[in-house]
Amino acid sequence: MRVVLTMVAAGAVAFAVLGPVAAGGAVVLNEVMADPARDWSPTDGNETYDSLDDEWVEVLNTGPAAVDVTGWRLSDAAGEWRYGFQGVLAVGARVVVYGNESYDWEEANGFPKSGLSLNNSGDTVTLTAADLVTVADQVTYGSSQVLDDRAYGRLPDGGPDWSVFDGLNPMSPPATGLLPSPGMPNAASPVESASWGVIKALFE
Repeated sequence: MRVVLTMVAAGAVAFAVLGPVAAGGAVVLNEVMADPARDWSPTDGNETYDSLDDEWVEVLNTGPAAVDVTGWRLSDAAGEWRYGFQGVLAVGARVVVYGNESYDWEEANGFPKSGLSLNNSGDTVTLTAADLVTVADQVTYGSSQVLDDRAYGRLPDGGPDWSVFDGLNPMSPPATGLLPSPGMPNAASPVESASWGVIKALFE
């Protein structure tokens, strides 16, 4: 038996005891915030918007077994490593990587310090396994899909289809009316109007 990471949601870490960790599984990219327009990161030690700090990428284990993601990495279309994972992702668990965490990882590992560096004009996010060759998942988005607090994510949560979560910045016509949901399941129904303080409190 071993203690494994079961959830990282907005900086909160929970643990559980599971059996042997599987060598593989369906670990996927689940949601991307490339063009934040407000303070998203709960791990940067402030409540101030920063375009570098407040970008984020959510990764989800949709498989039937826990997966050791130590050494797995995130990159963008430029092919630069932006973040390296550590630990085990339990069944149904998700981890959110914020731009400031990416910056800190780059600094600690001798890479250029750019954070996640997700382009607002469109980009490709890639999740690569520990061999640094096998692409576990990849998603490409365009500018309108991520404009100012629009997230691009799987709907339903962990499913094969991607949608725009435009609850904070409605498209015309509206895409889904759903809120971005770092560290939480992607919603299945339109959101009600709420203040930003109420919305951010959901992820803290």
